[in-house]
Amino acid sequence: MDFFYIRSLKEKWRSAILFLAFVIPLQLLAQEKHTAVTGTVQNEKQEALPGVSVVAKNETTGATVSAQTNASGTFRFPNLTVGGPYTFQFTSIGYEPGLVAGITLSEGQQSPVSIRLKESTSSLNQVVVVGYGVQRRREITGAVASVRAADLKDQPVTSFEQAIAGKVPGVQVLQNTGAPGGSISVRIRGLNSISAGIDPLYVIDGIPLSNDLKNLQGATDMVNITGQASFQKSPDPLSTLNSDDIASIDILKDASSAAIYGSRASNGVVLITTKKGKTGGLPSFGYSMYAGFQEVSKKIKLMDAYQWSKFSFDAKNNAYLDSKPTGSITDDNATRGNSNFQIPPEILPYLAGQQGLTNTDWQDALFRTAPIQNHTLSASGGSEKFQYYISGNYLDQQGIILGSGYKRYGLRANLTAELTSRLKIGVTVNPTVDHYDLINSEGPWTFDGILSNALKASPVYPVYNPDGSLATNRQNIWAYGYSGGENPVALATQIKDKLDHVRNLGSAWAEYEIIKGLKFKTFFGTDINHFSRNYFRPSTLGSYKPIQQAAPTIPKGSAQTALSVNWLWENTLNYQFDIHGKHKFDVLAGYTSQKNTTKANETYGTGFPNDAVQTLNAATITSGTSTESQWSLLSYLGRVNYNYDDKYFVSASIRSDGSSRFGANNKWGYFPAVSGGWLISNESFFKVKAISELKARVSYGTSGNFQIANYAAYDLLASNGYVLGGGAGTAVNGVGLAQPANPDLTWEKTVQLNAGLDIGLFSNRIYLSADYYRATTSNLLLEVPVALSSGFGKALKNIGKVRNSGVEFGLNTRNFTGPFVWNTSFNISANKNEVLQLGANNAPIISDGGNGTISQLYITKVGSPIGSYYGYVNGGVFKDQAAIDAYPHYASTKPGDRRFVDVNDDKKIDANDRTDIGSYFPKFIWGLSNEFRYKGFDLTIALQAVNGNKIMNLQRRFLYNSEGNANQMIEETGYWKSPTDPGDGNTMRPNRVTTGNSTQPSSFFVEDGSFVRLRNLTIGYTFNQRLFNNKIQGLRVYLSGQNIYTWTDYTGYNPEVNARPDAPLSQGEDYGTYPLPRTFTAGINLSF
Repeated sequence: MDFFYIRSLKEKWRSAILFLAFVIPLQLLAQEKHTAVTGTVQNEKQEALPGVSVVAKNETTGATVSAQTNASGTFRFPNLTVGGPYTFQFTSIGYEPGLVAGITLSEGQQSPVSIRLKESTSSLNQVVVVGYGVQRRREITGAVASVRAADLKDQPVTSFEQAIAGKVPGVQVLQNTGAPGGSISVRIRGLNSISAGIDPLYVIDGIPLSNDLKNLQGATDMVNITGQASFQKSPDPLSTLNSDDIASIDILKDASSAAIYGSRASNGVVLITTKKGKTGGLPSFGYSMYAGFQEVSKKIKLMDAYQWSKFSFDAKNNAYLDSKPTGSITDDNATRGNSNFQIPPEILPYLAGQQGLTNTDWQDALFRTAPIQNHTLSASGGSEKFQYYISGNYLDQQGIILGSGYKRYGLRANLTAELTSRLKIGVTVNPTVDHYDLINSEGPWTFDGILSNALKASPVYPVYNPDGSLATNRQNIWAYGYSGGENPVALATQIKDKLDHVRNLGSAWAEYEIIKGLKFKTFFGTDINHFSRNYFRPSTLGSYKPIQQAAPTIPKGSAQTALSVNWLWENTLNYQFDIHGKHKFDVLAGYTSQKNTTKANETYGTGFPNDAVQTLNAATITSGTSTESQWSLLSYLGRVNYNYDDKYFVSASIRSDGSSRFGANNKWGYFPAVSGGWLISNESFFKVKAISELKARVSYGTSGNFQIANYAAYDLLASNGYVLGGGAGTAVNGVGLAQPANPDLTWEKTVQLNAGLDIGLFSNRIYLSADYYRATTSNLLLEVPVALSSGFGKALKNIGKVRNSGVEFGLNTRNFTGPFVWNTSFNISANKNEVLQLGANNAPIISDGGNGTISQLYITKVGSPIGSYYGYVNGGVFKDQAAIDAYPHYASTKPGDRRFVDVNDDKKIDANDRTDIGSYFPKFIWGLSNEFRYKGFDLTIALQAVNGNKIMNLQRRFLYNSEGNANQMIEETGYWKSPTDPGDGNTMRPNRVTTGNSTQPSSFFVEDGSFVRLRNLTIGYTFNQRLFNNKIQGLRVYLSGQNIYTWTDYTGYNPEVNARPDAPLSQGEDYGTYPLPRTFTAGINLSF
């Protein structure tokens, strides 16, 4: 055969083989078929389940594709390869995983793949956020409480703290004020300090917030050069966070859970996680809104004009006859002389019973029905490589007191991306703008306190003059010996006090998986806040401080700005691995650094040319100040979690913090913790059918408190004046030592033991958690006397010790689970606070009250709670002279005067008879909520209760003092009139001149603050999405009420009142606090 022929044939075969090798795969690829698969996921009640993760796995090739159900519970895979078989896996929080297997796909539209998921009977698989990570509930060995997004929905609140009130055992949420955007107090397991901060640490998406923000807003104790003061509480820094953006709130209550945050964790830690984008499916859009109105939830019952006129008449006559026993009540004012004895002609028509006269209800004049509205628009979604959640929010809340209001504008973007199979990154941005219209509702009438002025104002004087202008002429009452006061409506509407707050809370992070299970994460976060406040008091108002002067006065104003920059950089290594499947480890090590810088400026001016120009460039600047302050924290942390066979759990952690705030000898603090758990129900020997879950927990750990002044451990200099030269000399400015250094100043440390038990009964239809804790805080910081030779009277030292111990119970039941659903949640907790040590001699600490206007109102002593009320014990009134003669009394005492108890039985009444007369700490707190669902309808009822706490109601010093110089509470009508008509036995004889030290702090001003509050009632209806042909994924409408009714014996506005929530030594005072609003709203939740 010809060689060239053979060669040519070989080349032809080679070409043919190469052609086939190239064409056949293309042909096979061209022949690979695809098809679309849709499906529906429902619960056992045939209700659509949105947000279910669906994974389609080709069992032949191993390929997986993910999707997610929309609001109508449907999902779609548009392009699955035919063949298989496929397995479809369904997972959703709160439901047992679902599986549909053996599905072989053929070309063309497939039959829907549908499934009904069962509600999970186990809480142990829930994911809980802990410090620097997440854990399954079964692995938790400490005391961690969780609140989910569903618990926050549909409530007309401006801050998430209001929504969790009464829902978490051991956590007391106190709405001290009803002011729009006002501050909220959260106390976790009592009070651990007497001078350092008492707020928990808040961590939002990994960023620990600074507690300095409250002091930067310029909203507390702002006193300008005229002596006018502002006592309103600081707005709530957390109100910038939109509750609609929150995915979960996890509260670390015991030291072992919180110790990973070291020196900032002794008051507990609140971890807030916002919503993130989800993988698969089409983008999901949501719109939620509510709008409604607010009204005052309670008014204080006062005398009307006729009752007050008679009372005032008696008070002046009694004072006159005490001074001049030979006088007569018919004597004219010229004869009476002293203005305290004179009868104002304005009340004579009332005494005669003339009808149709002015009868002003100053509370009605001040309060209003105020609108509220809130709107949130969101978008979320993503792919396997990129997820996003973006939202915008607008809130507008007018206050129920004239002149007050709050607006919030916010944006949020949470983005995550998987750049490679090992590298993930994320960015969070949350800019907000808040605007407050502030009023001074929280203080005494002498400092423009609006409520105090309204409550004490005489009802015989009108709000407006005949020409319609506000009656700001001091009510023409000074001439007759009455206390001065401004028209409260004028105070509320004419003073301009505006605060603007611009905030950006954001972070960026990257996570790299070095090897399987070992991940390195770097995280950088910032919290930047800028505050601007402008205050103007016009000439149309009179003045009380420092002089009494009727309008017109000189206008006064101030301007304040503050900037806070808080940054955090964290680097952590996390290694998760197992040995033989049963030994599971989760190891964490990290390094963090944080720094906070604050700057503030204040300028005061007066002499404005008129009331129209209200900026300081038109005023004469009288004073100003500028400050800058910093603190920094450097930390190392580590934690090991061990899980053996899902039965035995051990966790150990330690954190080392170095703080700029403490002395040179104690810069570093160390905070270890250890805990263990035993899931008894997973043991093979456990055969109790009624008990579906049984878990025991115990923990022991140390945490700290670094919330003290930034430079408390350092020498501080202050400006000082000196005289130089001979003779009269020359005055010069200089500096002098204002505070000596204390290099030994160190952390307050809390050591806490916690033991807990979790029990699930009857497939967890009943679930009970119980905890006992005992926490002792040592090294309490106290101002103690030092040697006079030092040149200082007191210095800050670590001396005291306090203990909190208590029990907590939480109960959740699923009462009905059929077409009609009824779920109940109940919690109750009790805490005992006791001071154990106060310096070497255990000398009691006596503290002032009344926002500093009343001395010696509180006592802190060993064996008692922090900040107990201190005063005389009320024994009613003396009925007659015989009663006076038979019991110790003041020399000037007359029948009808106050009777104080001779506590020490020394036969006299003096300062030594003052004693502990009550405490703000409750005996126990509880919360109860019930949820009912039937078809599309739902009803939620939530109660909150506090029992056994006492309140120092200082309003009674003016409104129930029998002096007749101001309007009085209606109880005053039961006053003593004569020995044969002694009244109710507890209300004194009216007397314009104070007698018998009746205004001294006593148990007469202390009231029971126990209450039960209908916190929320919501009724809603969710429409079947089939009504909208799947164009709308979900629609729910609802009506909601907040703070609907409060059952209490307290006579003030709000039994949650606390005039100084940030002052541990003086808790539970009422001095004219903004009432809580009762709020009714209608809302819509729409998804598409």
